[in-house]
Amino acid sequence: MRRGFTLIEALLAIGILIVLIGIVAVALTRGLQTKHSQSVYVELQQNLRTAMQQITQDLRSASRLGLWNDPASGCSAAGDPCSARDRLAILVSKGYYTAVAEPPGSSYNNSVETGVCDASGFDDGDLVLISDGTNNNLVEITQRQLLRDPTQPCSSPTTASGGTPPNRDLIQHNNDRISGTWQPNTYAFKVQLVTYELRPDPEDAARTVLYRRTGLGATAGSFSGIVAFDVDTLRFSYGIPLDPSAASSSIQQLRFYDSLSAAASALGAAYTDDPRGSGIFVGTLVRAVRVYLAGTTPAPLTAGGGPGRYEITETVDLRLN
Repeated sequence: MRRGFTLIEALLAIGILIVLIGIVAVALTRGLQTKHSQSVYVELQQNLRTAMQQITQDLRSASRLGLWNDPASGCSAAGDPCSARDRLAILVSKGYYTAVAEPPGSSYNNSVETGVCDASGFDDGDLVLISDGTNNNLVEITQRQLLRDPTQPCSSPTTASGGTPPNRDLIQHNNDRISGTWQPNTYAFKVQLVTYELRPDPEDAARTVLYRRTGLGATAGSFSGIVAFDVDTLRFSYGIPLDPSAASSSIQQLRFYDSLSAAASALGAAYTDDPRGSGIFVGTLVRAVRVYLAGTTPAPLTAGGGPGRYEITETVDLRLN
């Protein structure tokens, strides 16, 4: 004789089934939450590592001068090109330079054009560092004039009466007037000015992002943009030899300063934090930059827990050419 389930047995079986389903659902939900939390944390790690790689690459592509600093700007507005505790400004080499064809010893005042031996490697809008190793000017080309006869040697104008005319090209920089005295072995280097800093997240003003800005003027140049989201701490320090007068090829212990301004103040009156100022620009003495990045996940990693945090530090040796 076959016997069916009683009502009590059926209800008991349904209850057990519901409990089992609940246990499986909780386990599955927790597993998915854990997987999501791990994914969010891994994404934060990858963002910061990618950001560090970008900063390192730019530092190792630094031009002859390496770091830039503009203390006259106050270093307060977004994009001010300064090398301080909370931001970094780098002159990245674009791989082209030419000799300046101006008579050594002659002075210039509020000049808006500079003679060079070969301006063919420049374009309108390019940034050019005009430097003799001590005096530095960063200008933006507004127009280039290819005037030189390439079959003849490059020459600068002469001040003596009856002198031969110059054989050179001209670069005009109407928005950037420069003054000083021309020195021997002055060169014009094609560079890109890159500034790293934290800015408010465009989608959440309570959070910040790591921003990479290119260009010198008020308008951000090409290739400006967000490098990494969820970065909330950015710190730089600058390593200068204990003996600043030692040859750059010698092995020296480094002392790290929070900014180029702090380094110039500590080293004394012979040094300056302004690449355009009189004295030795401390940016040329920096042999390494210590970079610290930290970020926080936008949400807690576990229910009732706190957000994940990731920190990364690297000391980058400069390879100035």
